[in-house]
Amino acid sequence: MLFLLLLQPLPFADVISSAGESLGLSLFLNWLPIFLLMLLLYFIGFGATTASTIVGALGLFLGFSNRFKILARNDPLVPWDLLLSGEVMSIAGSFGAGFVPAFILIALFYIFAAILAAMIIRSLSLSPKLRIAGVLGCILAAVFLNSALYNSPAINNRLHVAGNIYNQVNQFNSRGFIYSFIYAFNTDRITRPDGYNPTAVQNIIQQADISGTERLKGETKPHIIMIMGEAFSEMALHPGLDFLGFRDPLENWRDIKTQSIYGEIIVSNVGGGTADTEFDVLTGLNTRHFRGTPFAFRMINSEFQSMATILNSIGYRSEFMHPGFGWFYNRQNVYRYLGFERLIFVDEFEGIPTKGWYINEADTISRTIALFEEHTGTHPGIPYFNFTVTIQNHGPYPYKYAYDGIDFTVPNFAADLDLSEDDVNALSNYFYGLADADVELGRLVRHLENSEEPVVLIYFGDHLPGFSRSIYDTFFPDIHEPGSLSDLTRLFRLPFIIWFNEAAKELYGIEHPLDLASSSASPSDGALLFSSSFLGAYVFDILGIKNTSPFWDFIKDVKTSFPIITETRAFNAEGLSSLEMETDELMPLILYRDWSYFRIFDER
Repeated sequence: MLFLLLLQPLPFADVISSAGESLGLSLFLNWLPIFLLMLLLYFIGFGATTASTIVGALGLFLGFSNRFKILARNDPLVPWDLLLSGEVMSIAGSFGAGFVPAFILIALFYIFAAILAAMIIRSLSLSPKLRIAGVLGCILAAVFLNSALYNSPAINNRLHVAGNIYNQVNQFNSRGFIYSFIYAFNTDRITRPDGYNPTAVQNIIQQADISGTERLKGETKPHIIMIMGEAFSEMALHPGLDFLGFRDPLENWRDIKTQSIYGEIIVSNVGGGTADTEFDVLTGLNTRHFRGTPFAFRMINSEFQSMATILNSIGYRSEFMHPGFGWFYNRQNVYRYLGFERLIFVDEFEGIPTKGWYINEADTISRTIALFEEHTGTHPGIPYFNFTVTIQNHGPYPYKYAYDGIDFTVPNFAADLDLSEDDVNALSNYFYGLADADVELGRLVRHLENSEEPVVLIYFGDHLPGFSRSIYDTFFPDIHEPGSLSDLTRLFRLPFIIWFNEAAKELYGIEHPLDLASSSASPSDGALLFSSSFLGAYVFDILGIKNTSPFWDFIKDVKTSFPIITETRAFNAEGLSSLEMETDELMPLILYRDWSYFRIFDER
């Protein structure tokens, strides 16, 4: 245990400091599994030295792998890495030629020490009854302790984390690798779907037409800019709001969406979970199928097909930008795996002023424009795909902009709504940031409108802002129909637009983007409404990007059959619940679920 703590890539004094903050609990939680496993092997029949050698070798191998994975990728070793793609065996390739000899030398020393110990230490002979009792005792103790200690969020929260508590590397370093690994194993689980049928998936793949890849390479294509606005919503359109002397927070949005394909996506989280929406849109998979992970990006640890890889295959160049930390949600690795050539994070915004604690919206959009202009200047004739995630209007919202000198003691809106003083303050700050996002969206559209290059802009929200339950109930009232479409989606609906500049309209021979829109309408109001996992496929559909991937062509059809998917049921285009259908009617839905599991666990 001591050596595992020494292996962690941070000063040992910090390890001791973190242990002191938890009054030694972290040390105990890292020591106990090692001792218990050694004891189990001892009672099974291994000698004391052999049991210690086996457990020590396993622990040190994983400890070394964790250290080198953190150093190489700033990402700790988690159970997912062992289950998905042999991550441990690939880590050594990230280091120089001196790594392998050093590892062999350490292994030889360990083996020598184990042999020497076996010569000196003699284990006592135990009776069969004592062995059986010992084995049963170890198993029962492991089950009880795992439930009480290693599967307890309360215990986990008691353990100190040095640095940013949301950084998983900090969590593993501070709490210890053994404890953190077991806790992740307990809390990050996905089970194989009932009736899982990979053969059906493989048959479709083998018979698929992918002739579009070569065909599309020779065609003129528009640049694609996708922007996911932090907590962007249409809450400011509530009819009970009056913004007094403050500008309409969605002034530009109101106008732009009349010039665009407009609809709503059903995202997977409320008040947070930004990366899950990124995962849904870019991979075509639905986070709701994978609730056993802390965040869906955790499942991507090698090259993975995405919107970017599909676009790259037909001649695009792809870039990702997010003015936040690259380690958050492991984006610094995941976006490489998703096929993005260049990644821009907060470290490239050094000296840029923050607003509401985060990089401001104006500089974020300015950088998006600069990246587009840089690409068209240095890569003429090559279409460009940019995926940008903004951050300024991230919560929490109470007094968020007070640090920038914006005092909302007097709110920026009036409303005849049942809201507390704290709710009014939070909303005022949110609407202030929403207005900034709207201003910058308008500026971006005006810039692209003047471009001679054909550009398609997709703008959408990631989740509703993190508010109190009273605000949610006021703006999105519960209609008391448990399990209905409106009940399961009321807090998960976010707007999107797909806008074409004049050059893009000319390219497609259209007067309005709606000329290309296909229907996935809500039965209630005829508006476009579908799960966020179908947004990428919908973009491909209206842009004529098809026959490039069996999976992406397939989910375009699933969107038509079952546009809305939740954890417990899906809804078809007429609003009928899957719980009311026969098995044969559910085949597209079942195949989508199986294909999603196949892509994560079996395809690579």
